[in-house]
Formats: sequence, structure tokens, C-alpha cells
Amino acid sequence: MALWGGALVVARGIHEVAPPMALTFWRWLLALLIMLPIVWRKLPALKAASGGSIMPLLPLSLFMVLGTTLSVTAVNFTTAINATIINAAQAAMTALVAFVVLQERLMLRQALGIACAFIGILVMVFKGDLTLLLRVEINWGDVLMLAAIVSWAAYAVGLHRARQLPGGDLLLFVISATGVVCLLPLYAAEAAFGRHFQASPQALGGVIYLAVASTVLAVFFWNLAIRSVGASRAGVFVNLIPVFGAIFAMLFLGERLYPFHVAGALLVFVGIVMAVRRAKT
Repeated sequence: MALWGGALVVARGIHEVAPPMALTFWRWLLALLIMLPIVWRKLPALKAASGGSIMPLLPLSLFMVLGTTLSVTAVNFTTAINATIINAAQAAMTALVAFVVLQERLMLRQALGIACAFIGILVMVFKGDLTLLLRVEINWGDVLMLAAIVSWAAYAVGLHRARQLPGGDLLLFVISATGVVCLLPLYAAEAAFGRHFQASPQALGGVIYLAVASTVLAVFFWNLAIRSVGASRAGVFVNLIPVFGAIFAMLFLGERLYPFHVAGALLVFVGIVMAVRRAKT
């Protein structure tokens, strides 16, 4: 969770020397190169492991790549603290997407939890100031971060719906390859408009962190944790991501935690508990 919590902080810290399309492109390219020797022998069996076609993997991969790209773009316009706390509402958003897409039953408590989480997001987007709401002054970085968690929620629901999937290493390889292919033209367009990736130690270190720590290692440790303690117990620790993110943002970026952050975070946390807690049988 600490590795994931640091991802948005790193992206925010280097956003002036590493524009979003360049940063995400190099992140997925490095992750692809790391995964290639690991999955090389398994590649011939990828089609069979995916149920005869890799096409069902493409929407999943696109949702993950889109969510990552939007989140990295978001921290160009909002603080890392805002982004990480909004990211915490992902569980509630997943419940909402599952209700819309899978027609899963949504109990009253879950609906209230989702509403509570979104009120928490609004508190942060409008900085706890109702006059901003009346004037419709929106931080578009927060909106992009909200769109990112919608995309990640769609990924989670699609992953749940998939009948046959390859192993986690092969899936990460496919996602990385999709990211490289999709982001290459966007990277070129970004450079054409004058935003260039500056190959400084700061930017290169950020790429390495995002590719190695928050992509390859974090996914590996997450899969290991699920195997060790189970998905339900492991899932509880996801709530630590905004905690680590806020701490890192204050320590390394000098960002401040305001009362509206605390109020919004509490509403999001209460909403998550209400949205994901299972009914007693």
C-alpha cells in the first residue's frame, strides 16, 4: 500500500519535468521490458490461457491504462493529497459500476455509502466552501482523478466478469503492451505541442519508481498477500493508500492537510465501509 500511496506523490513531484503522456508511456515501456523475460516462455500459451482469444483482455487493459493516464494527468492540476483521498473512493465506485453493469443488487446501506463517499469527494473538490459550488468553480484535476477511479472500477468489474484469464504476470504484460501502443501517439502529440520529457535524474527516478515499485513490485506483493491472507483481509489494507499518500505528500512535497481534507476523507471512509461491508447472514 505504501508503494501505491507513493505513486501519485511521485507523479506530482516530477510533473514539471515529466509531462503525463511521456511519464505514463515510459512507465509502461519499462514495465513491459521487466516483464518480458519473466513471461517469455509463457507467451505461446497466452491465447489458450485467455480462452482462445486475447480480445477480451483488451478492454480490461484499456481501462487500466486509461485510469493510470488520467491519474497522472490529474496531479498536474491538483495536489497529491486530493488525488490520493479521491482514489480512496474506488471501492464505493466499484460497487456502483457493478450495480450498473452487472445488475448486482444494491442494498440501501450500500447506496447510502456510495452517496456518502461522493459527498466526501465534493467536500474536497470544492474545498468545503459552498460558495464555490454555487459559482461552479471546479478543480479539473479532481475531476480527472474521479474519472480515473471510474476507469479502475470498470477494470475491477471486468476482471470479475471475465470467465477465463491468464496468470497475473501475463495479464500485467498485456496491460503494459497495451499502454505502450496506446500512449505512443499521445506522447508524440504532447511533444509536438511543446511539452517534452526532460531526462533528468529526478524524472528518470520517477519513471523507475512508477514502473518498478508501484507497478511490478506492488502487483507482485498484492498477489502474494491475497494468497497468504485472502482477498477480504487483504482488501482492508487498500484503505491505507490515501494515508500513505497524504503522509508522503506532506513530507516530500510540503503539501498541507486542511480541515476539508479530513472531513472529506472521513466521509469517503464511512462511505467505503457502508458500501463494501457484507450483510450479516
